[in-house]
Amino acid sequence: MARWWRGRSRTPDDPPDPDPDPGREPEPAPGPEADPESDFPPAAELVATLTGPDGTEKDVARVPIPADQHFGLIANAKLQRLGPDHPETLAAFRYYARVLGQVEGRREEARERFTELVRAQSRVLGYVHADTLTTAADLAALLQTTGELGAAEEVWRSVWTNRAELLGRDHPDTLAGAVRLAEVLEDLRRVPEATALRRDVLERRRHTLGPEHPDTLSAANGHASSLIKAGRWQEAERELRELIVRLERQSERGDEALLTARGNLGAALVRLGRPEEAQAVLRTVLAEYEHARGRDHHGALMVRNNLAAVLHAMGRYAEAVPLLREVEAGKVRQCGDTHPDTLHARDNLANVLMDAGQRQEAAQLLQGCLDGYRRVFGPGHPLVRKTAERLDWLRDNPA
Repeated sequence: MARWWRGRSRTPDDPPDPDPDPGREPEPAPGPEADPESDFPPAAELVATLTGPDGTEKDVARVPIPADQHFGLIANAKLQRLGPDHPETLAAFRYYARVLGQVEGRREEARERFTELVRAQSRVLGYVHADTLTTAADLAALLQTTGELGAAEEVWRSVWTNRAELLGRDHPDTLAGAVRLAEVLEDLRRVPEATALRRDVLERRRHTLGPEHPDTLSAANGHASSLIKAGRWQEAERELRELIVRLERQSERGDEALLTARGNLGAALVRLGRPEEAQAVLRTVLAEYEHARGRDHHGALMVRNNLAAVLHAMGRYAEAVPLLREVEAGKVRQCGDTHPDTLHARDNLANVLMDAGQRQEAAQLLQGCLDGYRRVFGPGHPLVRKTAERLDWLRDNPA
């Protein structure tokens, strides 16, 4: 869903405007890019048994084994039995690395294992091989999750181009890699590149799957979101209204694709100078998200952020601030304190606090954002410069 930011009308003495902060609604990635956590079986158990005189066994103790230990044991057993280069060994260690990537505090180890696996599979199978590219995609997804966007772009671009060579430009796995690359480009504020890439994905899915296929509709949602980020709001509104009609014909109330499209429409409407209409759309979508998916669902957080932006643009700061505090807290729980999504949420909160007159807290938040942006995007990125300008303005105008 498009995430954006818009402040009130400003006077020459007001602080510099932040960049609009459009985000993304990730398109579900089929196949190997799917979240491996969804495939995890229940926690394993180590069971101690006694065998009676009649040969029957009786459990005497059960010791739970955490998922990372369980899959580590499986991978090491494959290694000892089959050797380091056997396909089953490599697959077992890939799955183990996926599990590690879901365990807080072990993501650096997961990254190292994925990197080693890509090297090993490249040696044994070749880099342009489906299994090697699956592991490279896992590595790229982990880098994207941890906010290492430059490295994530490099790996996703390699996965996408090599899958195109191996599988063809229209293959679902190739298109999934293109979507993930577009997400990273959007986070890096290279929106025109991302929009063109999403458009190509949409056209290919229409051609191969037809206009009504769920994957085509998902691609249409992603493209419309990218149009909003690119400032092409009238195009986005037209595409979204057509998409919503298609989705309403085949979706139930609360369907996430339909909620995403409606939320994106609200984002486009406020950019088109129709805040009252946008507010009504977003409040309805937020209520449906919270009912169907829960308050901390990523889509609910996105809509809450967008609703706060509309209220901010209308000068209703007292209503916008608590919504943004909820968004920031939800992002911390989901992504951690230093992830780019958390930094963007904190930046948005600081922007409203500035206009609400709470400049000391706004300055503290912006300093944290500036440090984080330098780490994620590099010291020369435009977002770093604009954040530094706003922080300087706050220091020169503390009250």
